[in-house]
Amino acid sequence: MNLSDIVSGPMNIGAVEFLSIALLSIGIYSFLSSKTVVKALISVEIMINAGLINLIGASSYYGDTSGANMALFILVISAAETVVAISLFVAVFRSKGSASLDVMKLLRW
Repeated sequence: MNLSDIVSGPMNIGAVEFLSIALLSIGIYSFLSSKTVVKALISVEIMINAGLINLIGASSYYGDTSGANMALFILVISAAETVVAISLFVAVFRSKGSASLDVMKLLRW
């Protein structure tokens, strides 16, 4: 068995599902244990990427490219969401001088 048989062979959907579930679990644990805004944002991005891996894997398994197209669209929207969240974080950090999530709770009052 050479490398081209491994790469071009049938895709193992179980491995893709396992990777997606592992990344989602890591993201959830990291988000729940985060103390800073940056770690929370990275955790949300990990969870979004876990869903996108699952979407691309399923679309590739069924031989359809629409899942990859939708994943690209979701990735662009997620990047825009992250830019807005980081800009809010920078504004709060400049006024309050702290990077903790407890300071972000002050935004609702």
